[in-house]
Amino acid sequence: MQVIENVRILHFHPGSVSEPTDIAIDGRIIVETGKALAAKYPDASRESPGGYVSPGLVCSHNHFYSALARGLSVAIAPSKDFAQQLVNLWWRLDRALDEGIVRASGLAGAADAAAMGVTAVVDHHASPEFIGGSLDVLREGFDTVGIRGVLCYEATDRNGRSGADAGVRENVRFADAVDAERKAGGDPMVEAAIGAHAPFTVDDRTMAALAAACSSTGRGLHIHVAEDKFDAVDSRYRFGKDICVRLDEAGLLGPRTILGHGLFLTASEVELVNERDSFIAHNARSNMNNFVGYNDKIGQYRNAVLGTDGIGSDMLEEANFAFFKHHDAGGAMWMDSFLGMLQNGNRLLERYFPGKRFGRVEAGYEADLAFWDYDPPTPLEGGNVAGHAAFGMSSRMVASTMVGGKFIVKNRKPLFDARAIAAMGRSETRRLWQRMEEVR
Repeated sequence: MQVIENVRILHFHPGSVSEPTDIAIDGRIIVETGKALAAKYPDASRESPGGYVSPGLVCSHNHFYSALARGLSVAIAPSKDFAQQLVNLWWRLDRALDEGIVRASGLAGAADAAAMGVTAVVDHHASPEFIGGSLDVLREGFDTVGIRGVLCYEATDRNGRSGADAGVRENVRFADAVDAERKAGGDPMVEAAIGAHAPFTVDDRTMAALAAACSSTGRGLHIHVAEDKFDAVDSRYRFGKDICVRLDEAGLLGPRTILGHGLFLTASEVELVNERDSFIAHNARSNMNNFVGYNDKIGQYRNAVLGTDGIGSDMLEEANFAFFKHHDAGGAMWMDSFLGMLQNGNRLLERYFPGKRFGRVEAGYEADLAFWDYDPPTPLEGGNVAGHAAFGMSSRMVASTMVGGKFIVKNRKPLFDARAIAAMGRSETRRLWQRMEEVR
């Protein structure tokens, strides 16, 4: 039992700020908030960090396999469009990944997330030369650092039928392993989805296998869709139907489905996604970086969430970019709409962790918390939280991060071996660069 004393509870959406109060935590669960809780629970340990405490942040679409791409020093041919960029850069990178590089990437990605107040990451993994067992190795980073996750392997036909089959098998194997762990009495911090790269690299045979995998495991599909116009055009040209129609006819749109990007989905597809209660993951910085365009329909989705698509895990910065890009494109939504998308990541978690509640600092919710060292020069109140998030707060102000009632970062000191993780990352990055030079 522990009591966090004299902190202000901050909710980003709907915006609210409490008076100084206490938070009582028993194991992984918040049991009470209120005044003088240390007296009520005299045997509890006590912490008095000051500042603000919010629910932990959720990154709803990431690629930890690209965690070592920062400062990439590899000769990359110029790309005239996104399809060429995939071939020249990203598909070379994922083909260069082996077990050691995947392990280092997972550790580096999880460590970065923890420092940013991110308590859960929904990851989309690819390593075509190391498929079987890759999700176990990736999970090591989540478990070592102590963050939650939803992991999948992006099955694709681009490396041949055997590669596609292996990708589907890895998804099912990992989901079955999580189920076995829970059946044995465990409470895993990492869950499984069924992954696929993008519809233009998934034929009908593999699509059917993915549908069977979702059905047999009870999981949802996590897939890129219409990140570039080519994907949407390819679906109509080769299959005679819109992407989401194709997915729906295969039985792959549902309440656990996560669609990454969706820039070029049609109005009728947006309606279909909403009808099926699926999620769309908006990745504003990645879209800008890849020069693929802007998702001007993002405000029309029932379940829009925010991801980074592999550009770190700074979710306040992601929300800011999403907001400013929206304004730059002539949109009328205010920052609170994008904080709402950030908050929606908790609803996504609840669909993958049944019986658990996320996203509020209230009794009955998981004690996944971010502690903020923010001392604003203007009043921070419920009605102006969005303005502070957009123009004042930064994830660099996160002082501590707690997941499941355990601090994983405390007073800016990681409670895992961050130096060893960084050193491993630098060493494995040298190998990654060398291997990428050998991949053509």
